[in-house]
Amino acid sequence: MRIQELTPVFVEFVPTDLADGDIYISMEYATASHLCACGCAVRVVTPFGPADWVLTFDGTVTLSPSVGNGQFPCRSHYLIRSNRVVWLPPMQRRIAQEAHRADTAGRASTYAEPPATGFWDRTIRWFRRHF
Repeated sequence: MRIQELTPVFVEFVPTDLADGDIYISMEYATASHLCACGCAVRVVTPFGPADWVLTFDGTVTLSPSVGNGQFPCRSHYLIRSNRVVWLPPMQRRIAQEAHRADTAGRASTYAEPPATGFWDRTIRWFRRHF
């Protein structure tokens, strides 16, 4: 049975057993987990970060971007807006693979080591900052 609304539960540690209709949020570990809203009981983990999901809490939970479970048999795809589940068309496997590749590239560029700079580049930047 499809879930139409999720109830936020703030925790330090996400429990092993999740309840249908609850979204467990750990600010300490910057992640949220819930059972897939389609009812298939697959655990969905959404980490927060610049290359991941963004959680907004104003008394209700909004999670961006969408949750796309194209790698699961259910292929469910939905938004979480103000605790409500907004259903989108099922995610096709090809789209899920493209999204996964884009996410992987985004994480790599976001968390990559900054390019090494030479002595003169550092010296010029120092002068620009101080003069």
